[in-house]
Amino acid sequence: MFITAVIGFTLSFVGLVALFAIKYVEFSKRVIYLPQMRAKADGWAIILKALLHICMARLEQLPQDFVVFLRMVVHVGAIVFARGARSAERGAHKIADRVSHKHHFERGETHSEFLKSVSAHKSALETRR
Repeated sequence: MFITAVIGFTLSFVGLVALFAIKYVEFSKRVIYLPQMRAKADGWAIILKALLHICMARLEQLPQDFVVFLRMVVHVGAIVFARGARSAERGAHKIADRVSHKHHFERGETHSEFLKSVSAHKSALETRR
């Protein structure tokens, strides 16, 4: 990692020195070397600068996009969890019905005297109507 940084710094430094040396020679001889290549390089520099501005604007929007992405992930996770819980509930009901002795429940005669009197009173009220 350190070697990569040193190599990058050295190449950048040598490039800058070369550019300043070329500029010094051009200034002293009052001549411009490779004007067409400079124009093309200027055009590419303008395009690169615009691209960097676009990237920076997009980079500023990343936190909001990340929040939206996390919200979607939580939403999908909640849906998956709810489906799993629902299927577990159905399975639990199936197991409970299988092991229950009241699986085929049939209504029988009540043994409570109070409930018998309430039922008789209710049927008497229905016959009056």
